[in-house]
Amino acid sequence: MFLVDEGNLIIHDMSFVKYECQVSNIPEDKRRKIYTMDQIKRMCDSQARPRYRGCQYCLSEYYEIDLNSLFQ
Repeated sequence: MFLVDEGNLIIHDMSFVKYECQVSNIPEDKRRKIYTMDQIKRMCDSQARPRYRGCQYCLSEYYEIDLNSLFQ
């Protein structure tokens, strides 16, 4: 199972969740559960809007840094 943080557009893998993920701080109204990896791949695709990214601690294979935001 995966947990989506709709506020920050981050996806967490609940089977590998770590303390650094701070899943308990996500408000209940900003949570959504997803059960398939195929849907995660579509949500993290570069053409998807809004574009989600994986958590850097528990779903690092889909974590991506937005370099454009560093130069603004």
